[in-house]
Amino acid sequence: MNTPENAPLPTGALTLEAARRLAEREGCTVTPTWCGMCGPRSNCAIYAFAKEGRLLRVAGMAEAPQNRGGLCCKAHAAPQWVYSPDRLAAPLRRTGRRGEGKFAPISWEEALDRIARALKEQKEKFGPESLAILSPARRDYSEYLYRFLVAHGSPNYAHSGICAMQMTFAFHYTVGARPVPDCRNADVILVWGKQPVYSGPPLGGASALADARARNARIYAIKPSLEADGAYATDWVPVRPGTDAALALAMLHVVCGEERIDRDFVQTWCYGYERLAEHVRRFTPEWAERVCGVPAAQIAEMARTYAATPRAAIDFGNGLEHAPSAGDALRAIAMLMAVTGHLDRPGCNLLGKPRFDRPSPRSVHIKGRYTRDWVNNIVGPEFPRAFQPFLEGTSACYYRIFQNVLEEKPVIHAIIAPGTQPSVSTRDPRGVLRALEKVDFYAVFDTHRTADMAWADIVLPALTPYEIDHPFLERGPLLMARRRAADPVGQGRSMQQIFLDLGVAMGYGEEFWHGDMEACMNWQLEPLGLTMRDLRAQPLGLRAPACERQYERYAETFTAQSSRLDGGPWLEQGKVALYNTLFEAAGFSPLPEWREPAESLTGTPDLAQSRPFILSDYHTTRCFSAGWQRNVPDLRRLMPFPMLHIHPESAAALGIEDGDEVELRSPHGVVRARAELWPGIRKDTVMMAHGWWQGCAEMNLPDLPLLDGGANVNLLYSPDDKAISDPLISAMGSQTLVSIRKIREN
Repeated sequence: MNTPENAPLPTGALTLEAARRLAEREGCTVTPTWCGMCGPRSNCAIYAFAKEGRLLRVAGMAEAPQNRGGLCCKAHAAPQWVYSPDRLAAPLRRTGRRGEGKFAPISWEEALDRIARALKEQKEKFGPESLAILSPARRDYSEYLYRFLVAHGSPNYAHSGICAMQMTFAFHYTVGARPVPDCRNADVILVWGKQPVYSGPPLGGASALADARARNARIYAIKPSLEADGAYATDWVPVRPGTDAALALAMLHVVCGEERIDRDFVQTWCYGYERLAEHVRRFTPEWAERVCGVPAAQIAEMARTYAATPRAAIDFGNGLEHAPSAGDALRAIAMLMAVTGHLDRPGCNLLGKPRFDRPSPRSVHIKGRYTRDWVNNIVGPEFPRAFQPFLEGTSACYYRIFQNVLEEKPVIHAIIAPGTQPSVSTRDPRGVLRALEKVDFYAVFDTHRTADMAWADIVLPALTPYEIDHPFLERGPLLMARRRAADPVGQGRSMQQIFLDLGVAMGYGEEFWHGDMEACMNWQLEPLGLTMRDLRAQPLGLRAPACERQYERYAETFTAQSSRLDGGPWLEQGKVALYNTLFEAAGFSPLPEWREPAESLTGTPDLAQSRPFILSDYHTTRCFSAGWQRNVPDLRRLMPFPMLHIHPESAAALGIEDGDEVELRSPHGVVRARAELWPGIRKDTVMMAHGWWQGCAEMNLPDLPLLDGGANVNLLYSPDDKAISDPLISAMGSQTLVSIRKIREN
């Protein structure tokens, strides 16, 4: 394209040609690479602009098939995050008491040696299972954490219990796969427990809803509060937090009781329908209305509309994973899809993601070494041992690692936290901090100062994704190298390189390519006949052609081999498990049940007399991801303070106006927030964002207390593991009852 020298500069998403032209005009460099500002993994391809090695700005890559040039506000704030005053620039050794935050810089050699020495001593004294690594959200380096644990001999990869794996487990053991909604072809869409606009990268979910609305699709938003997605919904189903299982069971009551089922599919591909139909007879819409707060007539109407519409899909989200009956809700939703015939058909929920005609790169995980003894050594399993390992590997429950440390004779003596902050990421922050005081060894690996870094013995500085040239990423049809767009800050290393180097320091060099990252990636790419040098020569990566979508692949999906040690199928009868004999044999209910949240209006009515509001939380907002990014000025300006969504009528009854500072008190703690009057929320419910602690130096905003008086919502939830957790999938409830009072006017 020939462009006049004085042509306007391009804006928004850019092509490679436009990006190069802009870089030449501005006297800087442009690098095709991947964004690193949200999760669970890098998903959006970008052009990163830098000058003299310093990141200046980013633009969406128009050619990328997944984000198609779309970026969120977090992506554009990347330079401020990279150069934040909170960046960690050198390895640190604690010199003061735990929690005091006093450190001295040390060399990488000394830091790795201190960590290796501690882990070796504990391995010899207590066994390899004495080490736990805390899982971050799924990251591009997650499999390196698994590899290190396997090489070391520990099964204790501590996963959150609140994200992704819970729903994946429930769906695999009900319908054999995690079904994907075909929203672009659906006439009815149930958006259930999900925020499709803000809760993830811009990969087409919001545009699919907008397209559906434009063609007059019926869209139900099933959630306690509405945000931007409310603009697309035709119907709001304002379910109380933590009661989705009651709603789903009532819908099954309607569908089965009125025989609004796909009888041919049920007879051919479902096991246990008669027992399910009998089981759900007691879960009437009238019963559910009392529990979940949705009118019985609306429950029945939604169930009938979904069942009667040939092209109907359920777009489910992370909100469903936060309740003691989370597994039951997810299983019941999967059963709704099955008995109505809405599985693996156009416009419904499809079994499996699109496939592409390309071999898969090798994983750095070492899954072939799992044994029964290995599974038996898991501390506080996330899933029952009978169902371990699950897809990603063996997993302990994140929260239970800290409970174990506090026992008189703990198994866990060392904890590594790479890219995760336990004091603001899981329940019972008081217990977490007590455990960090007690544990023999605690190490933090991160890009920035973290909430609980002050308790660490050793801190290692990690580089951001903009400062490294690995790993390569595969997203849908696109295989593309990550490229270094800016010079590294300080002495940091990539998280992948840190674990390779630690592996070498431990004496596991053969398992870690002797610390050679390039050799590692070339080994991964061997099945494709590529090297990293080949891949880097492709500025836009390599695209694989899509395989033709095959529908109704029931025989293939329902007989697929599981990840369990015994290698048996996910579905014992080769059919949808409406009645789950595998769960029954392991001592769990074969049918979905109802369990009240630990504290709720209907479950604990006496408590509700003094604390009349249900409180729950958002894990991601329009400008923040979980417990990070509050130190980025451009993002913090969008939400300078912790905000509490409260209905205007509920606020007025308490004398609260928009912007007033309020105090929330549960039976377990006290936090503060600013009231934001929010018409799109239930009147008996309030919600605030998870993860608040971070200050923002550029805006003179200090850190908030981790415990009482701050805004750490986890402090408000019950610390009783048995009361808050799903017995099968360890999902932790995000519900409590609170009182609210104004403490300062706006």
